[in-house]
Amino acid sequence: MRLFLRAAVAATILAAAFSPAQALVVGTADTASSIPFGSTFGGYTFQQVYSSSSFGSSININAITFYESTQYAGGSLRTGTFDIYLSTTNEAVATFDTGSITVPNGSFTKVFSGSLPQLSSGQLNFNLLSSFLYNPSQGNLELTVVTNDLLSDYNNPLYLAADNNGPVNFRDSAYPYDFNQGLVTGFNTVAAVPEPSTWAMMILGFAGVGFMAYRRKNAMALNAA
Repeated sequence: MRLFLRAAVAATILAAAFSPAQALVVGTADTASSIPFGSTFGGYTFQQVYSSSSFGSSININAITFYESTQYAGGSLRTGTFDIYLSTTNEAVATFDTGSITVPNGSFTKVFSGSLPQLSSGQLNFNLLSSFLYNPSQGNLELTVVTNDLLSDYNNPLYLAADNNGPVNFRDSAYPYDFNQGLVTGFNTVAAVPEPSTWAMMILGFAGVGFMAYRRKNAMALNAA
């Protein structure tokens, strides 16, 4: 019984180290927007800010999801190449859309590059090139989308669920109006990779389980003799 319990504990530790955490969704859908993945109205560059208060602690973001509006479903996605960056910003959510676009620089991390993924079950899922570690104590989270899609290449807009009164806000390169709106966004996270000390403890734990099994087997053999 003791052997079984030790094996169960070791398996639980290993599972906890690698199991994905539940996606964190920021924003409450009460309207819709076609920018930036449907309509070219917004121009070449789109930026959105998320309040740091929406994140309870530091997270490793390895995928980003946007959601299609069921009320305005339909249309087609924009063509061309899209680059997505994540960064932190000191700009406030309430005044984010009154400023000009911030050109990506060395403080921005490119997390996606390529054509848009296929819409799947009403979701636009971006698997990132690498995980982005976001620490809310360093500022609000900023998303930047840059595309080479021509303004004249206008597709029927795909409306994505958006929020116009909450912890998100966006601006674009074409019209720096006070939209006071932002796309509802899901941040899919994974648990941090175990530290070397954690690996050592797990290895020692498995070694101990193996040694106990070996001793028990020998003891049973001696008793049988």
